[in-house]
Amino acid sequence: MSLRQALVFFALILALQVGVSFLGYRYLTLASEYRARNLVHLGLMHRSLEILQQNPALGQEPARELHGILEYASEQARWCINNLSGIERQGFRLLGAAPAFELCEKGLAEAIHTDELLLSMMRGETATTEGSSSPFALNVKLTDGVKRLQDLSLSFRPYVDLVEERLVRVVKGGTALISLCLVMFFVFLARQMARAWHLHSDQARQLNRMSQRVTAAMGASKDGFAIFDEENRLLTCNDTYRELSHSCPDKVIPGMTLPEILADAVAAGHYALNGMSPQDYVDNYNQRVLSHDYRTETQLELAGDRHIISRVNETDFGDKVVTRTCITELVRNEREQRCAAEALQEAKDRLEQQSLSDPLTQLPNRRHLDRELARRLETESVALVRIDLDRFKKINDILGHEAGDFVLCHVADVLRAHTKAGDVPARVGGDEFVVLCRSGTTLRQAETLAQRVLEAVLQPVAWGNKRCNFGASFGVAHGEPGTISASELLSNADAALYRAKASGRAAVEVFTPEMRAQALEERALSDRLPYAIEQGEITPYYHTQHDARSWQLAGVEVLARWEHPDLGVLTPDKFLGIAKQLGLEAELDGCIFDTAVAQMNSLRAEGILVPRVAFNVSAPRIMQPSFIESVRARIPDHRENFAFEILESISCEDEGEALIFCIDALKDMGFQIDVDDFGSGHASINGVLNIEPDALKIDRNIIFPLGKSERAERMVASVVDLAHTLDVKIIAEGVDTIEKAKTLGEIGCDILQGFYFSKPRSFEALKQNLMRLDKDWARVESEG
Repeated sequence: MSLRQALVFFALILALQVGVSFLGYRYLTLASEYRARNLVHLGLMHRSLEILQQNPALGQEPARELHGILEYASEQARWCINNLSGIERQGFRLLGAAPAFELCEKGLAEAIHTDELLLSMMRGETATTEGSSSPFALNVKLTDGVKRLQDLSLSFRPYVDLVEERLVRVVKGGTALISLCLVMFFVFLARQMARAWHLHSDQARQLNRMSQRVTAAMGASKDGFAIFDEENRLLTCNDTYRELSHSCPDKVIPGMTLPEILADAVAAGHYALNGMSPQDYVDNYNQRVLSHDYRTETQLELAGDRHIISRVNETDFGDKVVTRTCITELVRNEREQRCAAEALQEAKDRLEQQSLSDPLTQLPNRRHLDRELARRLETESVALVRIDLDRFKKINDILGHEAGDFVLCHVADVLRAHTKAGDVPARVGGDEFVVLCRSGTTLRQAETLAQRVLEAVLQPVAWGNKRCNFGASFGVAHGEPGTISASELLSNADAALYRAKASGRAAVEVFTPEMRAQALEERALSDRLPYAIEQGEITPYYHTQHDARSWQLAGVEVLARWEHPDLGVLTPDKFLGIAKQLGLEAELDGCIFDTAVAQMNSLRAEGILVPRVAFNVSAPRIMQPSFIESVRARIPDHRENFAFEILESISCEDEGEALIFCIDALKDMGFQIDVDDFGSGHASINGVLNIEPDALKIDRNIIFPLGKSERAERMVASVVDLAHTLDVKIIAEGVDTIEKAKTLGEIGCDILQGFYFSKPRSFEALKQNLMRLDKDWARVESEG
């Protein structure tokens, strides 16, 4: 071989060696980079497992952190595959790196699958699912995926070692061929080593910086933080952990075990033992931690009413991470809230009790009665006694409300004395009481109880130096479970009570089906009455009045009738009481007045003259502010032919000066004033005559006995004499026989009214009768 050939050959060998050395160095660099990325990948997988272990059900923040870690780990594997040229990839395959590339591809596929699970959790798709798709099940799947990635990363490292080993042999062979190549190789290697050193230094600085950050975070944390090794010896902790773990924080030093720290703190009085011995307390805590495999959370009470939460978690390497959080304020606030809630409940119970009793009589009230009545009617028959005091208003008005309260308390005492255990006496209104009889009480027994209470109530009661005379009316009802409601049973007792009052008061009445029918009828009438007034169903009827000597027509009294579409014509006794209860007296009077005035005006327009028209007027009507002006406008002239009848019961002093003022105003306008039902009311003669009426109408109950009772005749004669002395006319109503008509004329009555002469009739019937009378008088005059 010539020198030139040798040089060429050497140059060729040198070139080949240089090429081999360069490629060897390049591959060593790549292998080193693979090793570094493999380490990074392992660290990321370790961090991912820590996150999954700390969060059995991933929240949004840990999920985002884990997503970032997996993305970064995928970049390491992706670099190992995609950062090679085709020649380099082929060279690595020749060096035995083909399995390593397969591991990288498997890692990428596994990372993609794991990341898909994580993304579904981040989107909240599994937050409310159960079973294999629950957050906890997905956490297990994520953990398995991360472990597979970790295993793939660990399997990658031997192939890197193999490639490096083969590369070293190639480089050494090259250096043996030519020292220049070796020198060049080492020079080049030195450069790479310098670069690697700088990289290592940078990594060391980053690691030191991270360590300082962790230390600073531990120091600044408000929670206690400590790390123990696999032998339970303290490695590091912050000051907060020392303060929360021992009354003398300086005694908590590295190297102490967790049980030693606890035992020393218990001995120093750091914990509130709550009756346990120090040894039992320590053993109990240690056993609890061990039974949970160093993964437990415990609330502990410290001395001085302090409270903490202690959490222990063990890492995969056997280290124990202990955190302690002070929750003293939370526990105290919870205790205060619990005390406040208990106080509030006590106050609520007191108010509930007060709301179920009457403050004056201390008897159960209406609310208590309704509740107990509804409860009993669900399972048992119930007997009920309803009580309403008679003449109680007079006691209040005459003796004052203190006397009235005294009477109510007396009645409550009477009920307590005459009822037995199981009976529920209650005050349900002003002077209204109810006794809910005990279970098993029959209707007869309830009636007997009512009779006993009535006898006791009728006994006079002294209030100071005065006597309180009052009585009571009783209604008794009985109901079976499932057949009647509480309101219906009370309504039945009400119906019986009203019958007792109607029969003269101070009586006991037992409910009967007839009472129920009557009550339903009255309720139906009550519901329709406002509509009837509005629709004109309430119409005037006219009862003629006649001269006591000639029996000629002297006038008419306007009466109210209800032309009911179903029940026919109803008399006032069917609906006047309902009108009073509903407060419709004034509206009813006004309706009758307006219609009657219009009808009388129509008669006058036809030349038919009614000498005198008398209207009944109630106290609410006459006291209305618009009444006087309404009358003045409706009857502008011929007012002397109109009279207003005032009931004796409202013409007394009770109504005061306002009533006298209204009556005087009517008289000043030219109207006549009659006092109706004279002799049946409670007013004094002086009080009645104080209004100076034009006529007194003797009550029909005084007229009825005429012909059978001389006393009745003397009474009528006395009233007539008194009226004539005062120049007041006398009208006698209830004249139903010719004998009474003659007797009243002889006694001196001026006007007679009754069924003997006519019954109340409608306007059309009255008009026809008046027209016939006019014809008869015309014929008589022509014949005379």
